[in-house]
Amino acid sequence: MKNMTRNIGLDVIRSIAIFFVIGGHFFLLHTSLREVPFKGISLFVQGTFLSLFLSGVPLFVVLTGYLNISKSCSWTYYKNIKRVLYSYLLFSILTILFRKYYLGDTETWIEWGLKILDFSAIPYAWYIEMWIGLYLLTPFLNILYKNMGNRNVKQLLIGILFLMTTLPHWLNRDGMHLFPAFWQQCWPLTFYFIGAYIQEYQPRVRLGLVAILIMGLCLLNPVLNLLLHTRSLLLLGGGPEDIVSFFITILLFLIFYQINIKKKIVEKVVMNISLYSLDIYLCCYIFDVLYYPFFKNHFYVTQVQFGSYFFILVPLVLISSFLVAFLKNRLQRIIATGL
Repeated sequence: MKNMTRNIGLDVIRSIAIFFVIGGHFFLLHTSLREVPFKGISLFVQGTFLSLFLSGVPLFVVLTGYLNISKSCSWTYYKNIKRVLYSYLLFSILTILFRKYYLGDTETWIEWGLKILDFSAIPYAWYIEMWIGLYLLTPFLNILYKNMGNRNVKQLLIGILFLMTTLPHWLNRDGMHLFPAFWQQCWPLTFYFIGAYIQEYQPRVRLGLVAILIMGLCLLNPVLNLLLHTRSLLLLGGGPEDIVSFFITILLFLIFYQINIKKKIVEKVVMNISLYSLDIYLCCYIFDVLYYPFFKNHFYVTQVQFGSYFFILVPLVLISSFLVAFLKNRLQRIIATGL
């Protein structure tokens, strides 16, 4: 059935975000980009890609604000959290079985149960813990946003949140504490309200100019590393609490949220990746653990040489995770319909 009101641009953003998350794992968690001497064209390009991919998680939160600004406090709203909790529980059990019988982890079943509760059964599940709190607060955040009056007041709120959640990352370094950092972890609120603001006012941007800005922002961190002659790649900027990632995230969202896709096959692929993005995220840890040790044992020589395996490993993890997510949802439908 064709969805006449579905905004395919949001599906594009969600698909980009999950690709960026998996791609970010390549550089941050599973290879030695930040440990080897930072020199040469290959590492410079890898550092540039890393700056881009660090916007993956913030993109998901902006989407949450964009899509949920109309939600109100009701039983219908809160009971819908069960879909995410069900997926989290299912993939937690699957990951526990994988860790126990494949990796040989020795925790007791009681300890595994506690790991489900503290979101460590799946090492990437910190996002689910954050998302649950944001979901519970959403109706009240919406009341706050809708009662702030004019556009200038909403811009002021976003501006204050921006300062409180991004400046500490840059100003509080090397033993110096130049800016209050207590509220730094409130970055989900910053991106949530930005998503709500974009949904309300539908701003438009010039594609060419924004693309240049994004490229410049992505180059900032590797260029600074070269100028400072750092021994290895330092993340002078990056992550949801950083100014650079903040602007990359917002600019990417503004480029894609109103985009149209004319080719139906591309639209279908994007929609499916988008629909299964949560399950892809929850099961990609298993494929990271399966693929990365094998490829590193057989093909890794240097980080310079291994960087090209990004184009093998990241699609492989994404496709494998997608197939598991697809199978899970297909079986779920079969069980639900009794067929």
